[in-house]
Amino acid sequence: MEPLGWVHTQPNELPQLSPQDVTTHAKIMADNPSWDGEKTVIITCSFTPGSCSLTAYKLTPSGYDWGRNNKDTGNNPRGYLPSHYEKVQMLLSDRFLGFFMVPAQGSWNFNFMGKYC
Repeated sequence: MEPLGWVHTQPNELPQLSPQDVTTHAKIMADNPSWDGEKTVIITCSFTPGSCSLTAYKLTPSGYDWGRNNKDTGNNPRGYLPSHYEKVQMLLSDRFLGFFMVPAQGSWNFNFMGKYC
């Protein structure tokens, strides 16, 4: 099996890949040297009214270096640039089989839980 990346669900579509996603993806790649940076992506799944929107990104070499070394978890970390990632083509098909891995315990996706009381 070959990892293809991970899906980040979010309540609305953003105009760019977040610095937190760049950092997370770079650290996952650094911790898993078998992940090929040319093949593994971050897919953002944004829940827009009446639909969901998917966008795929891969890190550039400068994005991988920046994200791997980034310690700032704020919304506007120093050094973050739009050149740290690029959008990539995504093809949805029934020809390839795969699966999702999720944590065995606890909630893993708050977007599907509905409103809190």
